[in-house]
Amino acid sequence: MKKDPIVQGDALSPVEKLAARWDKAAYRAQGSPFEDLSVSALARNTGTKAWSRPGSVKGDTIARYIYLSFEELIEIEKLDMKSATQLLEICEATFLFEEECNELGSFDGIDKQAYHQRMRFVEEFGLYQDYPVALANLDFDLRELCAAEEVITFVDLMEFIDRLSDKAWIGGSYRNLQNVFAHGDEKGLTQYFPYRLGHRGFHLPEALSFILNRIKKHELNAVLEYHERRRKRSRLSSKRMEMPSVVESRLMPEVIQCLHYFCNHQPRLLLRLHDSAYLCRELMYLNDPQSEGVLHWLLHLTLGIFRPAKDAGIDEELKNLTTTQDTALLKDLSDMLKEEVG
Repeated sequence: MKKDPIVQGDALSPVEKLAARWDKAAYRAQGSPFEDLSVSALARNTGTKAWSRPGSVKGDTIARYIYLSFEELIEIEKLDMKSATQLLEICEATFLFEEECNELGSFDGIDKQAYHQRMRFVEEFGLYQDYPVALANLDFDLRELCAAEEVITFVDLMEFIDRLSDKAWIGGSYRNLQNVFAHGDEKGLTQYFPYRLGHRGFHLPEALSFILNRIKKHELNAVLEYHERRRKRSRLSSKRMEMPSVVESRLMPEVIQCLHYFCNHQPRLLLRLHDSAYLCRELMYLNDPQSEGVLHWLLHLTLGIFRPAKDAGIDEELKNLTTTQDTALLKDLSDMLKEEVG
């Protein structure tokens, strides 16, 4: 009886051995969840040598190669022997990783482990699970993506970033956030959420500081200039400068959202904000005198909508407001203040 040449391994040449291994790995990859992932991403995930091939190609996914024979990798894809062997090793390492995961239980079990790890991070630092992603310090693209995917809260974002981690194109702030969540990085967390090092939970001053980051640079410069001239006007009797439109259209609505969220989570916070000394101490955690001054003014301006303004300048500015703010949130804040005063 004629023996299978693959069984007679000693009779095969080195190239034939590689071809036999490739046939096995390629067949297994066909139709698998890994088929549409890029080769470079799989190389990173499995810890093998970084993948690079001569010349740049589009659609460099596993699916590009696994329907070819080992000989066709060299003839059609123009891979040299070293690159073809590396591609084989990446495929084999990918399925070895999958087998190890299966030994742990299942992918559902791994998802549960990831969930419990995220919850430990949340509980350890006292983070608010329902904190709105819209108030986080995310770049424009990620905020747009979260809105499109209906990623609303802090925990939603943790789960979403975890799902994105398997995608080949993840990078930038996506990758940074993944590292923050995976490793419980307190310092990294402060870049995206209003967390204060050494203090549990999220905090209003840090959340307010992110508001200034979300407007365009020329708008921020206009706000800073207005605030500086406003601050000096009482001393120099300079002519009143018109308030930048972004204050009414962007900044005040987001201040209202921040106030509404934090005052619902931190009892008597709204009443404490009447105390200028308390507010100054809180804003000092930002360690940015210019931002502290602007936010102090923005808070008093916004609070003045539903309580009498003590500052004559604030009262004058309130009379000139033309944009209608969120009446429902303002009513909630007004009712909350009455309860706290009572």
